[in-house]
Amino acid sequence: MVDDHPLYRQGLALTLDGEPDLEILGTVGNAHDACALAKRVEIDLAIVDLLMPTTSGFTLCSELHALQPRCKILILSAVDDAGLVVDLLRGHASGFALKSQPTPEIVEAIRQVLGGVRYVAPSLASAVAEAELATDAARPLVELTRREREVFELLITGMSNKEIAGRLFISRRTVETHRQRVTNKLSVHSVVQLQRIAARLGGLGP
Repeated sequence: MVDDHPLYRQGLALTLDGEPDLEILGTVGNAHDACALAKRVEIDLAIVDLLMPTTSGFTLCSELHALQPRCKILILSAVDDAGLVVDLLRGHASGFALKSQPTPEIVEAIRQVLGGVRYVAPSLASAVAEAELATDAARPLVELTRREREVFELLITGMSNKEIAGRLFISRRTVETHRQRVTNKLSVHSVVQLQRIAARLGGLGP
């Protein structure tokens, strides 16, 4: 389980611990610890929060898939954007549940995903189906390369070019180049506009 809210993480873990057919291998609060765990332990299912302080669930899905291709991923989030759910399911997510769902439904979502069934929260199912059938116009964030996505996610947290360069171990000039490409692809001119896109599409919040 990967969620930066300790109370929610611990509460759900306590519930799942009482299920005889489920075993919790670890609960962590960030993507770094999740990847560290995935390097040590074979995991059948990762329950991943979408919005976290330094790395989004979207990026973590890719990282976990690279480490353990057979691991299924259930996104558990408060974000209810159908287009975003489609993006996640077309990526490496196996299911999407809402934190507002009753606990028994979340437990059922876990079992379905473990059983190889794609799960979508009932309140989003129709909207997701419509989004999948809609014209395949590329969503803005999908146009970004992996490195541009990393720069995007750090920019919207308020980090400067220098700080991003230090975090990603690249030069400041390289950051500036990626930043320019990101703003061009997303047709924006400020970090505030990037934050609005993140909030609308389910990236990291401001």
